Amino acid sequence: MRIKYFIFILGSLFTGSVSWAQSSGQNYTISPYSNFGLGELLNQNFIQAGANSQTHSGAYSFSLFNPATLGNLRYATVDFGLNGRTGNISSGDQVRSFNGGSFSYLSLAFNNWKKDKVKSMPSSSSKKKTKTVPFAWNSALSLYPGTSVGYNYLFESTNPFTTRTIHSGSGGVNVFELSQSLKLGNHISLGFSSGYLFGQIRDVSIFGFPDSTNYMFVEDDKSVLIRGFQHRAGALFSFGKDSAKHTFGLSYGFHSVVRAGQNRLVRTLEARTLQNNLQNLYTIDTVLDIETGMNKISMPASFGLGYQFRFRRLFSLGLDYRKQLWGNYAAFFNPGIKLSDRTDYGVTLTLNPMDEKSVRQKRMRMPIRIGGVMSETQNAFIGTGGQRIIKEQRAFVGFGIPISRRYFDNRVLRSIVHFQADYISRGENLNGLAREQYLVFSLSMNLGDIWFQRRKFD
Repeated sequence: MRIKYFIFILGSLFTGSVSWAQSSGQNYTISPYSNFGLGELLNQNFIQAGANSQTHSGAYSFSLFNPATLGNLRYATVDFGLNGRTGNISSGDQVRSFNGGSFSYLSLAFNNWKKDKVKSMPSSSSKKKTKTVPFAWNSALSLYPGTSVGYNYLFESTNPFTTRTIHSGSGGVNVFELSQSLKLGNHISLGFSSGYLFGQIRDVSIFGFPDSTNYMFVEDDKSVLIRGFQHRAGALFSFGKDSAKHTFGLSYGFHSVVRAGQNRLVRTLEARTLQNNLQNLYTIDTVLDIETGMNKISMPASFGLGYQFRFRRLFSLGLDYRKQLWGNYAAFFNPGIKLSDRTDYGVTLTLNPMDEKSVRQKRMRMPIRIGGVMSETQNAFIGTGGQRIIKEQRAFVGFGIPISRRYFDNRVLRSIVHFQADYISRGENLNGLAREQYLVFSLSMNLGDIWFQRRKFD
């Protein structure tokens, strides 16, 4: 009966996550740079992948960026991740601290079909040699946040009189994705994924100025609903023996039928002082109240390349490159905004990289990973020194604690609890820009299919 309870809890958690993501927009960001485009790009992936977006592939895990990495999956697996962050934002002599946290991802991966073909190999000896060629079709359902919007800042002017302008934003875009992969022998896997984009972005601007004995405000409240689809196609190629294995991965991403609808309300308000010295806010006039309906927007394509070298079960070294063509982004609710193409370079060193216990090992060893990512983000500003692209650096270190269990048929299956700490730096405190520094702590549970096995004895 444990399997029924687990599926019920998983379904409730999944449904709650979808509803919460839809309503909150995964808002755990405080960044002025999230005011552009669709917000801060989270580039969400399983933390056990490190920076290997194109080549991370195992018996219990894959990468969200390259669906072909799902081809090596051998066991039904559930991944669930959470994160917390703390940091500060500095601009000029002003510093603001931030603490927050949120849901990272929820994924269920499983085998649809698998078959091992045995082929005879030529041999000079009398003993017949055979070779096993695996074929498989695997699938995964995943929910994760794609972008996050969160900012709140104030401009104040005293010439010729005191005025204040407040900008605040919230929301984001989430992804519910179905991934499919075919494993075609020992060397090639192909994959394709389609994800449904859904979310809402809200921006509120309030301009305040004195008028006689009262204070006047102009409120501009814009809410944008996002709907559409993202797709990814990928391939994974593996060569070499277990002692020295080389893996190459590539993927291409694009969008289709992405539409947005905007509701905009502009009002003039007045703050009046009552006889008891209390202030009350009154609506003077509604200047604008429009609903655009759903209109098409242009979203960027992307592509990625990756290479990974693994030496036995001791360590692996992965290199990663990814490009997102945000220069092609265009949306009617962001008139005049020009973004730049985003480029990410990543490197990951992993000790004990295999996510499946060897029959020769008494205990499964802890995977330990360390690496970094350098990014030229999509945000670019033109100042006195010309165009300045906002850069981002991320360094991380993480480890996993394996939990193994032996079954009545002598099979040993496992789950791993992963921990990771990231340091992120974005932008610079120059020419009116802002510098952001964060520490992000992540917890992820990679649960093998011990959770789906029925006990032989209670």
